[in-house]
Amino acid sequence: MSDARVVVWAPGRDGQLTCDVLRDRGFACLLTRTWAEAMAALQEGAGTLLIAGELLTGDVTSSLERLLEAQPPWSDLPIIVVGADGEDLNAPHPLQSLGNVSLLPRPLVLPTLTTTVQAALRARGRQYQMRDLLQQRDESAQRKDEFLAMLAHELRNPLASLRTGLQVLRLSPNEQMAERMQHLMERQLANVTRLVDDLLDVSRLTRGVVTLKCRPLDVREVVHQACEAAGAAAREKGLDLTREVPDRPLVVMADPVRLDQMVGNLLTNAIRFTPPGGHVHVRAARVAGAVQIRVRDTGQGIPRDQLSRVFDLFAQSERPLDRGQGGLGIGLTVVRSLASLHGGTASIASDGEDQGTEATITLPLHADVVAPLPAPEAPAHEGERRRVVIIEDNADAAEALSVYLQRIGHDVTVARDGFAGLDAVQRHRPHVVICDIGLPELDGYEVARRLLAQGLQQRCVLIAVTGYGDVVDRARTRAAGFSHHLTKPADPETLARLVEQSDAACA
Repeated sequence: MSDARVVVWAPGRDGQLTCDVLRDRGFACLLTRTWAEAMAALQEGAGTLLIAGELLTGDVTSSLERLLEAQPPWSDLPIIVVGADGEDLNAPHPLQSLGNVSLLPRPLVLPTLTTTVQAALRARGRQYQMRDLLQQRDESAQRKDEFLAMLAHELRNPLASLRTGLQVLRLSPNEQMAERMQHLMERQLANVTRLVDDLLDVSRLTRGVVTLKCRPLDVREVVHQACEAAGAAAREKGLDLTREVPDRPLVVMADPVRLDQMVGNLLTNAIRFTPPGGHVHVRAARVAGAVQIRVRDTGQGIPRDQLSRVFDLFAQSERPLDRGQGGLGIGLTVVRSLASLHGGTASIASDGEDQGTEATITLPLHADVVAPLPAPEAPAHEGERRRVVIIEDNADAAEALSVYLQRIGHDVTVARDGFAGLDAVQRHRPHVVICDIGLPELDGYEVARRLLAQGLQQRCVLIAVTGYGDVVDRARTRAAGFSHHLTKPADPETLARLVEQSDAACA
């Protein structure tokens, strides 16, 4: 390898003997006959330069000085100069001002030559390690910059639709147009929520704080549900979405939400990168004691030289400037990480551009049958009027949630900070308290602790609604006394169900 070789420039027989000795001791060595050859070899790559001192004329020294000054910041080429016979090595040498220079006397002592070359190559090896680290840092920074640019683009699209939809609603459109705008805005809000959820999932997976709630699942049902959920997007794009599952159950031990997320991510990718008129096929099967879920499409495919990094964070193959297909390049990262947490694997294959892609999730087979889940209990007191206190410092969020709960029949009081919230609970004795965590002056954790200390929290439902949603945050809300933890943006219907299920007021 040229990066680790010793480039030798020495006259005639001395140079050949030096190279022979170094090769005998396991060093890669290149003997050059002219300074032009030596310069060319150095530019190709070298571990160190060994040069005879008598060859260092003024022109050679100036040329070498220019070469060293042009080195990248990580590089400091080691140079070994063998002095002329009788040369006083204690006297100043013209090359020593350049830095990494070792002077050896003549006649050469072989052990000294060997250790000097070894030390030079070790130092050069550390420089190459620094070069590789800097390159990785720069590539990572570039991927992150590209990702942030993509994120801005992906967020602007749904936000633009939401803004336009609001403007249409301000014009008091007819009922049909208003309903159309409502559906449009719901779709775009779902897109924004999905983007944020993907980002949070990547953060949690990277930090290893994802907790699975596993139970036996029949993969066939997951495939059917995922295909039903993706059906509208496929039909809108003119794609043929098909599925294939066996008659026998395919039972795995998995978190239902996360397994649905994995299959959904693969289907989303397949639909996104398959042109109109294409085909997406989902197949689940038992293979050698495992269950495989394969999603095959007839889309644009993946270049062979990019297959090895498609699961890397922020990785995407080259996309057109119009970014019409969208995506942040993190979906496959989430799939691979979640598959690994389930004791399985994720892989992807493609024959190249325009040849389609096949993504595969492999999970351990758990059993031949899956026990049915108990039927959920009917919610208690559904439809009854409830008193609700909302503690939220974001005025718009508080007002929107307050209006929604009032419109479905509840009495709502809003407080803008923790102290005001405690006072509102004392005055209104609510059935439910919906509390943000990042409140000014008194945070949501302390609000819950004080309610618990007063004995109020035990007689009403306390719901945390917050932007913090990993396992550590959920543990903190439970420890503080919250009954439920919802991550923003919380689904209003979920909140409504929790409010309706509340049983007693904080009396």
